Amino acid sequence: MSRLVGAFPYLDVRNTDYDEASRSGTTGALDPRVRDFSTTAGLAALLLAAASTRAGAQQLRPPAAPDSARKCAECSGRKRLPAAAGELLAFEAIPYSFNRWVARIDWGQTTTRTWSYNLHHGWVWDTDHFAINQFAHPYSGNLYFNSARNNGYDFWQSAPFALVGSVLWEYFGETTRPSINDLVNTTLGGITLGETTYRLSSIILDARATGRERVLREIGAALVDPPRGLARGLHGEWGKVGPNAFDRLPRSLHPSIALGYQRVTRGDARSPLRGANQGFVGFALDYGDPLAGDVTKPFGAFRVDATLASHTPGTFSQVNAVGFLGVHDFRHADRDDQQLQVAMHYHYMNNQALVSGAQGFSGVLLSRYPIGGLGALRTELWLTGIALGAVRSDYGADSAAVANETARNYDYGPGGGGRALARFEHRGRTLVEASYQSTWIDVVSGAARTHHYEVLTGRATLPLGGRFSLGATELLYWRQGRYAAHPEVRTRDAQTQGFVSVRF
Repeated sequence: MSRLVGAFPYLDVRNTDYDEASRSGTTGALDPRVRDFSTTAGLAALLLAAASTRAGAQQLRPPAAPDSARKCAECSGRKRLPAAAGELLAFEAIPYSFNRWVARIDWGQTTTRTWSYNLHHGWVWDTDHFAINQFAHPYSGNLYFNSARNNGYDFWQSAPFALVGSVLWEYFGETTRPSINDLVNTTLGGITLGETTYRLSSIILDARATGRERVLREIGAALVDPPRGLARGLHGEWGKVGPNAFDRLPRSLHPSIALGYQRVTRGDARSPLRGANQGFVGFALDYGDPLAGDVTKPFGAFRVDATLASHTPGTFSQVNAVGFLGVHDFRHADRDDQQLQVAMHYHYMNNQALVSGAQGFSGVLLSRYPIGGLGALRTELWLTGIALGAVRSDYGADSAAVANETARNYDYGPGGGGRALARFEHRGRTLVEASYQSTWIDVVSGAARTHHYEVLTGRATLPLGGRFSLGATELLYWRQGRYAAHPEVRTRDAQTQGFVSVRF
């Protein structure tokens, strides 16, 4: 059986409140300890999601629900085009107004003449900083996508809004000519991050909550998904008590936070004991499991992780998100041990040693092999297509030109590759994981002709009892850059981590 919908692999937790939730026609409430989460900007979009899913990780979506359970404030299914378009324009107008009248940035001083010039002179590759192109633009696309997603449009119907929002900004939001890389990054990255944040905000919200808990949930959801907060405010849904959407929670939900220390070595990394010292906070969420039948809608299961580290060029040193769009069940069962998936992915890595980013689509073969009654070996074989990848250049522009954004120190191009992963689980927890990835980028804008990089990752965790674990990760990164006007460059970088993690 094949269908283009969505799913993702990982763990399975059963709901202890299943019977009560089924009788009441709703899923169980999330843990009130959501109020313990940070509401600080930057961190909030990730840590609030983890904190507000503590009880969600113990809940199971029932296979069926009475019609009354679906009659929630956001479940009408009515598409609100004027509201969706208005929100999209609002999220264009806010940064536009700041750039033009508050910061008074040169490229924000648009006129009808610059608009006409942009419309008639075509698209180019821009020279913005790596974090702007690979993180800020996808984040903007996420706002455009969710302007529609929160106004009655489904995943596929919301996707064009990310494209339209990007086109409008490229032509009319700046004096500079429209950028090819911005269009791809904003659209594809925006769709991936948009559906991820939409579902995270659904976990945080609880239409049955009242009082202080309700206020904190509404604020948390708005920080994770600003268009949702705006839409709920405009339509009077803030504070409105009623049933939740039936599919608000997935079958399995596993958020975790890690606090630790890492060393990053750039160049010829002969020893992981040499390099820059960094403290870091990591967030990871596994949402759903395709091998448990969570393949009903796009991103019905996904995986997202992010890391904030000291002494890094941007706010985040790493962000990854992948959601599954389609599945082929080999044995036509509700739960299978082998499936072929289609996935959509976003990748961002930016620290002293590792600089790369990409978005695209993949095919992946997922397998699960039970070991005894409590263990299992999971494997993943990926064939990846990269619509646009960005990789650090060895012969990029000088630091002054990069600082002034008149030149880039990274290269752009499409590409492809493969990845193999094996993971051993015991009692639903991953104890050992190893993966190997090989990627090629055919450079179309930059100093290189091609980039080829390989990533070997090993990870081990030791449960300490309860929710806590002690762990270590080693990442080795080999890169080969071929240049037309410069010698070939080969580098070996490394990242070593030690951490304590708590699983909610």
